Amino acid sequence: MDSRVTYSNSDKELIIQIKENSEIAFKELFYKYYKILITFCWYRTRNIDLSKDLVQEVFAKLWISRNNLNHEKSVKSYLFKSLTNQIINNSKLSSSKNISIDESILNSTPANNINIENQIDLHSAIEKLPEKLKTVFMLSRIEGFKYSEISEICEISIKAVEKRMTKTLKILRKSLS
Repeated sequence: MDSRVTYSNSDKELIIQIKENSEIAFKELFYKYYKILITFCWYRTRNIDLSKDLVQEVFAKLWISRNNLNHEKSVKSYLFKSLTNQIINNSKLSSSKNISIDESILNSTPANNINIENQIDLHSAIEKLPEKLKTVFMLSRIEGFKYSEISEICEISIKAVEKRMTKTLKILRKSLS
């Protein structure tokens, strides 16, 4: 689907239609969130194939349990929470973590080597964060979620989100200085 496509239905309308077995609504929801979920997952797993698999599992489970969906709740939060759980479950099954440097950084030909070093340092510092801090940071700074949305996704208070972000930024500043 073209990335410039505008979606005609709200998430709430899509969930109502999905509960009525609309494959068209399901596809619209899928294309609406697929790329952002892949990106979020990739930042956590550093493996594009695994990211695609986990995101597809989330959508498969959504379709299977579509009758239990609540159109009054945020489907975006539901998808991110489900994906976070998939990532955690997958990492528990894996005996080793696949840590690599962003391929786009390695394959780029930047004018400034210092910029690449800074990006590599930032990626490395993010990778070293505790899982809870990394999740909040990624949702806020990479995906652009508001603290209230992160609170809902992570099932923690807004105050806890604020504390985790403060702690994360303090750790990142210290490791990057």
